[in-house]
Amino acid sequence: MRVPLFIEFSGRNVLVVGGGGVGTRRAIKFLLAGGANVRVLSLEFSSELLRYAEQGRVELIKGDAHDEELLRRNIEWADLVVIATNDPAINERVRELARSMRKFFNDATSADETEVVVPFEGEINGIRIAVTTEGGLSGIIARRTLDRIMNMLREDEELMNMARVWYAVKSRLKEVVSDVRARLSLYMELDNDEKFNELARKGLVNEALNYVMSKISTRN
Repeated sequence: MRVPLFIEFSGRNVLVVGGGGVGTRRAIKFLLAGGANVRVLSLEFSSELLRYAEQGRVELIKGDAHDEELLRRNIEWADLVVIATNDPAINERVRELARSMRKFFNDATSADETEVVVPFEGEINGIRIAVTTEGGLSGIIARRTLDRIMNMLREDEELMNMARVWYAVKSRLKEVVSDVRARLSLYMELDNDEKFNELARKGLVNEALNYVMSKISTRN
């Protein structure tokens, strides 16, 4: 069973096996979005990968993935292995080794075989959405679903206002209320507070902050 998670990848090691278009997109995604240490193993590399390598941002290992020792050594280094070649035999061997070495892997060539799914994603006002499909449905459907969700959020003025207000309120509460349980209790209370919700729906950040602080002061 695949469990949906958001994982911090800054400083983690990502090995991409395959330097073509798919491998390039995966490598750049983890480099830019996750701040990971990215290494690409391939006999050939795209111009984009070569450019990032010249900047010292991606490590390129030129070698044949059929080389068992080379493959094992690089998989051992990795926290996550991305499979992105057009050679089924190599892809199968990488999966086998990754499983035997207890490494998570994303098989960009097979939705059925992959352990880790790289979804389509978007973010607006701190709300992050990730969409994928199961059962080999279609990446196109996942992308179109994401587009519709993002458009719906952009058009929901009240929800976007509330997102901005909650961000400001949570930031302030973290500064003035050190007890985590007390903060969680306040969040639940505010969620059911009609006055606060009215201010939040209107996007009145300063008024909402003043209201929250007045509630806290009456408790002290």
